[in-house]
Amino acid sequence: MGGSAFSSRSNPLFTPRMSPGVYRHVLRTCQAKLRELFVAVASPIEGPAKKDHGDIDIFVALERDDISSSFGIDGACTSQQDHDPLRVAVRLLGAEHWIRERPTVVNLAIPWPKDLHEEGPSGNSPRYIQVDLHLCDSIEHLQWMLLRNAHGDLWNLLGSIIRPYGLTVDEVGLHIRIPEIEHLNKKLSRVLLSTDPFEILSFLGLKYESAQWEQSFASLEDLMEYAATCRFLWVRPEQDESATEGEVGDFNKGTKSDDRRRIKTREVCRRWYEEFIPECRAAGRFTTPRSTRDSVREEAFEQFPGTRQVYRNRLIEWRREMQRHGLWREVIKTSIPERQEGEEEVVDKRHLRSLAANALKKIVMHDDYSLGIRPAIPLRNEDGFYIEERVRQFVVDNWRQIGEAAWEASQKKHAEKLAEQGAKHKSKEA
Repeated sequence: MGGSAFSSRSNPLFTPRMSPGVYRHVLRTCQAKLRELFVAVASPIEGPAKKDHGDIDIFVALERDDISSSFGIDGACTSQQDHDPLRVAVRLLGAEHWIRERPTVVNLAIPWPKDLHEEGPSGNSPRYIQVDLHLCDSIEHLQWMLLRNAHGDLWNLLGSIIRPYGLTVDEVGLHIRIPEIEHLNKKLSRVLLSTDPFEILSFLGLKYESAQWEQSFASLEDLMEYAATCRFLWVRPEQDESATEGEVGDFNKGTKSDDRRRIKTREVCRRWYEEFIPECRAAGRFTTPRSTRDSVREEAFEQFPGTRQVYRNRLIEWRREMQRHGLWREVIKTSIPERQEGEEEVVDKRHLRSLAANALKKIVMHDDYSLGIRPAIPLRNEDGFYIEERVRQFVVDNWRQIGEAAWEASQKKHAEKLAEQGAKHKSKEA
C-alpha cells in the first residue's frame, strides 16, 4: 500500500497519483474482472477528503471452482498442484509488470486507461496504475482486513492509542503483548485475543452500529474525533516529563519511531500529533487515565475466554527457555570447583573438568543418562523450572565421578575407532 512499489525500483515505472475519477473507474473495472475469479472482492473504505490516490487496494477470497483450474499466467492450462490464483489474477487484469514479495500479496502495474489518458498528468513516459492485490484465506479474514485498512490512517492513530496498554492490531487481529518478551521477540510476545471485527471494536470502545464502517468520514476532523472515542485515549499533561518510550499516554518525546516517520509523511498523523492532541490537552479533554496496562490485561482475559491460559503458558515457556540459557553458564560450569594449587591430576585426565562440564550439561539439561549416573531427586519443579540449588549441589557432589565416567567413555570410543580403522586397513591389504 502507498503507491511506490514500482516508482522506487532501480528501473522505476511512472505511476502518477490518480484523480478520484480515474481511481473509481479503474477500481470498478478491476473488481468486475476479479469477480470472474473470486467469490469475494472488496476494497477498504477510503480516507476522508481524498484529493487523489497513489494506488488501489483490493482484497479477494474464495476462488471460483470453474476458473481455478483454467489458466495460468501465460494462458496455458495448469495442474491443480501448480495453480496459483494470484498469478491468474495478474493475467486477468492485464498487468505488464508485477512484484510479489509475499505469497498472499502481489503489486501490479497496469496501463493507464487510454480513454482516461487526458485526466492523467502530462509526460512522455508510459503511465501505469499500481494495484495491490491481497489474497485472504477466508471471508472472515477478508472482513477483518477491510476493517484493518479502512479510513486510511485511522488504525495508525488507534495503534498509537492502544500500544502503551500492551495491545497491538495487525493483519491477523487484536493481540495483547507479554511485557517480559516483547523487547526481545515482538512476534512471540503477542497473544491473539480476537479476529472478529465487532468484538475488537467493542473492546476498544469504538462505535460500529451506525455509518462509521459503511462510508468515508466527511473530514479529517471527523475521523480524529472518532479515533478519540477509543476508551483508552489519555493525553498526558505537557509538563509531565517523566514518560519513557511506549508508556501509557505518551504522545510526545516517547513517540515510537514509526509514528515519528508517519508524522513527517502522513497528513492525518501529523495533524493528530501536532494539532489534535495539543488542542485536547489545552481543553482538558482525555487528561485523566481510565485504565492501566495491568487492568487492560485483566479485562482482556475476562472478555476473551481461554486467552489467560495461552498467555500464562507462553510466559512460562519463555521463562523456562531463559533459565536454560543461563543454567549452563551461570550454574553448572561455575559449580565445578577450580583446580586447587598443588592438586595432583593424572595427565591423561587433565581435561577432567571440561569433560565433566559437558557431561553434566547432557545429564541436567537433556536428561541423558547414558553414563549410568542420574540425580537422586528431581532437579525441576512441577512447572518445569530448574531448582538451581539442587542443580548446584548435584554438580558439586558428582562432578568428579561424572568426569571420570565421561573420560572412560571417551577412551572406549577412541579405542573402538582405532580398531575399526585397523580392520579397514587390513581389509584393503588383503
